[in-house]
Amino acid sequence: MNQEEHVPGVTIRCPVIRIKDGDISETSVEVCTESRVILYLNGVVVGDLSITPIDLKPFAIGFLICEGYLCSEKQIKEILIDLPDIRVTASVVHDEITGGFSKNSSGGSCRDLLPDGILIPLPDGLTLKYENIISSMDHVNDYSVIWRRTGGMHCSIIIREDGKVISGVEDMGRHSTVDKAVGMALMKGTDLSRCYLVCSGRLPVDMVAKAYRAGISVMISNNAAFAGGIEFARKANMTLAGFVRPPDMTIYTGAERIDLT
Repeated sequence: MNQEEHVPGVTIRCPVIRIKDGDISETSVEVCTESRVILYLNGVVVGDLSITPIDLKPFAIGFLICEGYLCSEKQIKEILIDLPDIRVTASVVHDEITGGFSKNSSGGSCRDLLPDGILIPLPDGLTLKYENIISSMDHVNDYSVIWRRTGGMHCSIIIREDGKVISGVEDMGRHSTVDKAVGMALMKGTDLSRCYLVCSGRLPVDMVAKAYRAGISVMISNNAAFAGGIEFARKANMTLAGFVRPPDMTIYTGAERIDLT
């Protein structure tokens, strides 16, 4: 049985009164649903969030990697999904699993970004052509199917250095799209160090930290980066680019990874 076939619908119809160009009419519109997810790791609650109820297994895998609870998806032994609960059993390298998460939120985690106080910079070596990065934004439109119908979703896409799309997802929360895209890519055995992450939302520090923990050194968005995200990316030796809207982009850090010739 595919447990994800038995989750709530992603959208519903909602009656509204629409005012447009001075005309008033009664109609209905398609709106996104949300589901509470309580994520357990070895019996300990590590997440309590509102997300779009699709791609739940990739979400669980990606969340645990992107929030630093696990170092590898290979540590996971079992994932049981019975909403609102997602229960993961894994071999954990830490002596103790603690919470400190965002509760009932579609936003990012409140966990310490670097609980051990050590930030190991990501390696160099990945170089992307400017043209490939610009063309990547076309994929955001390709994968934003529910957004086009509702206007209520974010999108994240993981693309290999040769331009092949590895995973693309939508979710009500931009942070959860990163978790889902990372989890989906890891389920395919992808080497994330040879990939870059394309996002539709703003880039605060907790979004950038998710990519860092996943080992992704290049992160781009059609929106703005925040000062905290930029500073984190600089210290982590990451490439961060925002306002990527063909033919323009703003490179905040790590310009050496982008071939502008």
